[in-house]
This record gives sequence, structure tokens and C-alpha cells, in this order.
Amino acid sequence: MCNRYANRIAYQQYVERFKNTPLRIVAPSPDKAPNLEPRNDIYPTDPTSILRPVDGGLELKQIRWGLIPWFHKKTVKEWKSLTTNARSETITTTATFKRAFQKHRCLVPANQFYEWTGPKGKKVKWTFRPDSGDWFCFAGIWEKAQTAEGGIESFALLTAPGGEIMRPFHDRQPIVLNPETYNAWLNDEMAALEICKKPPDLSGFTVTQAIVSA
Repeated sequence: MCNRYANRIAYQQYVERFKNTPLRIVAPSPDKAPNLEPRNDIYPTDPTSILRPVDGGLELKQIRWGLIPWFHKKTVKEWKSLTTNARSETITTTATFKRAFQKHRCLVPANQFYEWTGPKGKKVKWTFRPDSGDWFCFAGIWEKAQTAEGGIESFALLTAPGGEIMRPFHDRQPIVLNPETYNAWLNDEMAALEICKKPPDLSGFTVTQAIVSA
């Protein structure tokens, strides 16, 4: 489970990361570059950045975290399920997520993510960040719903059973993509399925205690 993470990535960092690849940032154009405020704690239902395929490369888009499926026609508030995370094991069969997986896979950029341990009132917050200090991308899916209040775009992170590093903290963990698999995740459904089946690997991450939180 991952229900909090950080994104302190500037627009130019996205451009530099992808400029010499087929996944270069094409939208928004440099003359319309957004001023992206650093975010140390992104919460469920917050709008935040995803990267998704468009003609000629990638689009950087701010949408809601917590996927609302295409078939939901009532208000956003009436969607009661917690859909920040989607289980990789059932991604092709769960009604809420299966169309998004087939048609709308995305990258979800982050600098670090968090988990908590301990009893209520004495919870310890743990930070998971790459040893390199660089930013990374989760495997994500996005969807557009035409709700009673109008159209809304939203996304979820893909999760898998917790590996050796995660297990002391949680039995689930987000799927962190290797940059070499970005294109396959976005553009090849069969390859994306294989990514979902692989054992999760956080061997390049360091875990540190952050704060004690109520």
C-alpha cells in the first residue's frame, strides 16, 4: 500500500530526463512550462503529476490521485472506494481498473514514498528513497470519468506483494519501474503484464525513520 509520497521535480528536470529518448516531453510545450510547486506530502485525492503517452512523446498532466472509473456517473463525493492503489495480481479482472490498464497506463514521478508502523497514536513514519537521490517513476494507470459534476481525470498506482525490504513495514509495495521499462509499460500491454508478474525490487532504496506521527 502506498498512500503518501513526495514530488519535488521541476518541469525542466522532466525535459532533461527524457529529451534524448522517444519519450521526450512534448506537452506542455517549453513556452508553456508549468510552475510545479515542490510537494513533500501528496495525499489521496490531491491533484499531482503523471506522464502519459501522446503523439510524439509524453504529456505532463496534473490529475487526481484516486482513480474514479469510467462507469461512475454520480458525483465525485459519491465514489466511496479507496482507489489510490491497484493490485497488480488482479489488474486485468477488477472492473474498476481493467480498462485503465488496457488503455491508459502512465508513469507517476516521485522523489520518495512513505509507510507507517506501530499502533495508532504512536505511528512511526518511514521514508523510502533511491540511494542515488534521483527521482523515479511508479507504474500507474489513469482514467477519465464523466461524473454528474463533469469530466474528471484520475489515477492509481500499481502495487505488488511486499518484497524483502518492504516486508517489515507493509505487506504491499508500489511497483517502481526501471527506466529501461518505461516505454514497454506505456506502449506494450503484454510487456506491462510481465512487469506486473515480476517480484518487486527495492534494492536500490534506502529506508530511514522520518517522524513520529499521530
